[in-house]
Amino acid sequence: MPLRLAIVAVAVQLLSIIPSEAAIAFLDGQRWTLSSNFSTHELSDGHKCNDPFMVTLSEKASTKCPKACPYYVQNARAIETCSFLCVKAEDCEKWNPYTGIADDNLGICKAASISHCREFEHGEDRCKTCQGGFHLTSEGKCFLNWSISVPVVGILVLLVSLILAWLIDMARRPITNERGLQQGLTFRLLSKLHQPKEAGHARHIWPLTTNLCKQLVAGPGLCLHFNFQAVIIIWAFCVAIGWCFMGATIDSDLFVLGTKKFGTPRVNCQLVAWGYSTQQRLMWTKVYFTYWVYLLSFVGCLLHSIRQLRNFQTEEMETKTMGDFSAFIEGLPEQKGTIFAEENVKAAIEKATDQRVVGVSIAWDYQKDAELVEDTLARQVREKEPIITSPRSIERAEEEPKERSQFREKLEAFELSLFHDDISAKEGTDPTAEITEALKNMTSSSNAVVVFETEHMRDTAVELSSKQGGIPFEGAQLTLENLECEADTIYWRNFGNTTFWLQVWRIVKGMGYIFLALTMWTMVFYLPYAYSVYTFNYDNGQQPGIVYSLAFTIVVVIGNAIMYEVCSRIADSVQFKFKDPRESLYMILYTIACTLNILLDFALTFVITYKVAKGLDFRTFHGVPIEHVGQEGRFEVYAMQRLLGQNAFMYAFPSTYLVPFLIEPFATIYLPYKLGQIIVRCHPEIQGQEAEDYLACIPMDMGRYADIILNIILGVVILFFPGGYNHTLFFALAFSHIWIYLFDHVKVLRGIKACDFASMEVDWWSQVMLIPCCGTLLACLVFKANTGEYGYYLQGNWLFVACCAAFFGHFAVHLALLTYVVPLFGQKHEEFSDLANMTYADLNQQEPDSWFSTNPIHCLRSQFIYKHEPPCGFYFLGKEYLLQVNENIGCFYEPETSQTPPNSDDNMDLEQMKAHFTRFSARFTTLRAS
Repeated sequence: MPLRLAIVAVAVQLLSIIPSEAAIAFLDGQRWTLSSNFSTHELSDGHKCNDPFMVTLSEKASTKCPKACPYYVQNARAIETCSFLCVKAEDCEKWNPYTGIADDNLGICKAASISHCREFEHGEDRCKTCQGGFHLTSEGKCFLNWSISVPVVGILVLLVSLILAWLIDMARRPITNERGLQQGLTFRLLSKLHQPKEAGHARHIWPLTTNLCKQLVAGPGLCLHFNFQAVIIIWAFCVAIGWCFMGATIDSDLFVLGTKKFGTPRVNCQLVAWGYSTQQRLMWTKVYFTYWVYLLSFVGCLLHSIRQLRNFQTEEMETKTMGDFSAFIEGLPEQKGTIFAEENVKAAIEKATDQRVVGVSIAWDYQKDAELVEDTLARQVREKEPIITSPRSIERAEEEPKERSQFREKLEAFELSLFHDDISAKEGTDPTAEITEALKNMTSSSNAVVVFETEHMRDTAVELSSKQGGIPFEGAQLTLENLECEADTIYWRNFGNTTFWLQVWRIVKGMGYIFLALTMWTMVFYLPYAYSVYTFNYDNGQQPGIVYSLAFTIVVVIGNAIMYEVCSRIADSVQFKFKDPRESLYMILYTIACTLNILLDFALTFVITYKVAKGLDFRTFHGVPIEHVGQEGRFEVYAMQRLLGQNAFMYAFPSTYLVPFLIEPFATIYLPYKLGQIIVRCHPEIQGQEAEDYLACIPMDMGRYADIILNIILGVVILFFPGGYNHTLFFALAFSHIWIYLFDHVKVLRGIKACDFASMEVDWWSQVMLIPCCGTLLACLVFKANTGEYGYYLQGNWLFVACCAAFFGHFAVHLALLTYVVPLFGQKHEEFSDLANMTYADLNQQEPDSWFSTNPIHCLRSQFIYKHEPPCGFYFLGKEYLLQVNENIGCFYEPETSQTPPNSDDNMDLEQMKAHFTRFSARFTTLRAS
């Protein structure tokens, strides 16, 4: 995400407005029949010298001044009109002191046009004083002061060159760590999403032809996510096709309005006059189009919400998961680590409910011992895995030359200090006594998970607990509730001192941190840049150059990197007990943070656009200079609308919609993977878990929801401006999201760690985040229908108030419908007969991640407190083969002896591609033959 807005910054800042011959030809080719308030000066042989005339739609843009006075000059004495004269070169300054230079190529009187100039020489196209960071040449031009930038750029280039040379050197070294490399690659494959376990067969990863809109590969939440993406693609296509239909059947000017480039002041007056009149003439089309887009989007969002709910409920009924056999315990009295608390709770529940309980997994408060717990579990994995790390000297003697230069030895020592964590000192100590003492001193939280033998038993116990007001245990009442999560989505570490109100307070503090980070970024980075842009010389339509673009890129990268990190840390600091709420908060915070950045960028864009329009001496349709229009009315001026529309389009496509997502596969998947390979392959010290960490797949998060919603917002914003970009932008949105969908499809099946999104909580919040998009559509409708024949005429701030009222009114209604009406259309729960008799043991034989194996303290207590043989093993992703069966303590998973060969799934993809190509070729041959 930080990368995508940086690219956006470059696109917006490089916007250039140049004289357009196509615009002139376009104006000449039109035949206007418009009555205006102007008193047109009709001439059959062209204009006369020093005779003021009004630029109107009836005049051809190609008309030239007489040879005696060949220069057009804007009449500065007639401030309130688009008045021009034909004058001699020496009279340019007489009629307009700001355009005292005669341009033979354009045939106009113009102002000095030296870039980066703060003050010009009087009457000459020469600069007198340059802006800061630029020096004045003898020709009167301004160039970048390289004495400041060259050392900085040189240092950066040198650092980048050294890093690249270093990486190339490591990549070209002989492989001296084949074992670590193969272990890391094998773990990378085993940790990906795999198909369900089948007895006697090795588990394979999902084929690329898997339909992620229907197939549960990582829980129903991920399935809902891909359905969300598909709906947005369909919506974008519908909007684009709708506008094309209106343009084709009503007026082709709808495809042109707002897209023609401006040029000289005279051409600008004509284009503004044509654009304003055409926009007013066709405004009814924009109003009705926006009305139907809003109405269909609103209804479509509600139908989408109903469909998502029913899909989720269907998936719940058609599948059995760990959550179907478990209940969440609230109100557990504090338990000491020295007693067999799990057995005591199990016995109490079985006695009170008369239902068979497999086991109880208590959430212990182990925040202060978290590091010790993690180190102990990691040590156990190292001890169980059949890996013996050879000394460095043996591998070097076998695979490398005996003599190495001193520089090479120092370089490799430096690399090891960066890439390798020496744990040999820890390996010599026995942590049994320390971890046992820590387990005995722990206390439980008020929560636990109880696992029943069947789902029916779970339902019976929960219903009984609800009727009796709880289950008695040590003077307290234990309440049982159905769980809406899975075993691998629970954060056991966050139980203990976390309460609901404490989480609320952390979220409030987090919002404060976001605004604090935004303020710091604004004060330290953004305001200096904004000041330099605001004080830039925009005469003759000049705009900031590449230096400003690069500066803005750096500013945006820093700002969004700060926001990305802040939002992630806030979501973690809230200490949610389950994964889906954490992902929901992260998505919401990141959307808000990025929206704030975009709003700030748009505000600066508005200021820059105004200064550009002023530099080009834009007028309203009635000839009023842009600077004489009130602040609240500038947004409605056609010239501003046209420039802001172009800015919004360039901000969106390709900079936001496509380019970041073309780069993302390389930046987030390929480059980390190759860097991990380079590091591991030539450092024999990197073995075991360390090698696996370097080559591990990336984790999956739901940040894509935020990307999509921001793209929708940018698409909706374009409707505020002339409609020439509508069809292009929405087609671009649709095709860009097809690429995003395909990329995410491959990423999920081949590039992420196995994960599970068990609830529809994240998707529900994404539906909430769609409400502002629909509200913005309604605000746009109110804005476009103003001053038309729709029953109201608002001016100034009242129009803004009306748009805000429409936005917040829609928000309230939509949220109420989503909360109270949509659930009424859900499905009635019906259990499939083939799943009714499934037991927890049957499911656990297929799924290794249970409520016991994912709880680190439960596993350690099984080994050090209960002394089980074998103990309950902790579930490490990609290391299911280390788990052992012990049916007495609820551990039924038995790993297959055969593992997936490292290259078998790659071969499977290749074979599938060949098979699809063969089928396609056969069909094509058949069609040709017929």
